[in-house]
Amino acid sequence: MRVFSACRVQAFTVILSLLIPMMGFDVSVHAAKLGLASAWLFEENGGKVVKDIVSGNDGEIKGTLKWAADGKFGGALEFAGKGDSYVRIDHDEVFNADTYTFVAWVKLEAASWQYVVWRNGDVWPEPEDVRHLDIWIHDADYPVFMWHVKGKEGRIDGKTIVADGEWHHIAKIYDGKNVFMFIDGKLDGEKPSGGTLDTSKSPIWIGARPGNVAATGLFDEVGFFTEALSEDELNDVMENGLAGYAAVDATGKVATTWAALKARR
Repeated sequence: MRVFSACRVQAFTVILSLLIPMMGFDVSVHAAKLGLASAWLFEENGGKVVKDIVSGNDGEIKGTLKWAADGKFGGALEFAGKGDSYVRIDHDEVFNADTYTFVAWVKLEAASWQYVVWRNGDVWPEPEDVRHLDIWIHDADYPVFMWHVKGKEGRIDGKTIVADGEWHHIAKIYDGKNVFMFIDGKLDGEKPSGGTLDTSKSPIWIGARPGNVAATGLFDEVGFFTEALSEDELNDVMENGLAGYAAVDATGKVATTWAALKARR
């Protein structure tokens, strides 16, 4: 009986050792830090798909975008200011989160009216005023955040010029009661939301909106968290990148990241 029990234990150990790496892939969404739900790092360097390293909400490149090697962290995606050229991400209910933080590194050229992210349908004018996530660049080169609560518009106009050919980190934080604009890790504007933000089943557009308003420049490290990050947390994300926040910790002892997993392939 002792021999049989020992064999059984050994077999179980072997099976468990084989399952743990597989579990890492299964639990990655739940193990992501600070509620990171999706992260698009633009490291593919080719093709028409932008991978979401956290939850598989991959984006599809529309039109003619270019892969670039000189991103903020590794590669990037270059937008040429064309309304038909953007990244489209299908709807997922996670993007209707009651609280959230959206982040992106951008290096934009001065141009008339640009878009960072749009989420209110594939046509313009929009059929309903239900903006949940909306960031654009004014003709005067500063950022503007917009949202809707029961169809009523909320808006923050930033003070910092971001379309100047330099890298800038843009973050929109919604804590359920207030909307905060952070530029390069510093508060640039805030307003009460006016209530719970309206939701929809709209896709996400990165780099453009319908109606031929588009970005001119580079994008890198776009992410969506289901938590309202603190200023310290946001600055850590900004300085260290998103890959470390997509951590997998299946055993409680060994942690790895999707970036590392990808590098091993």
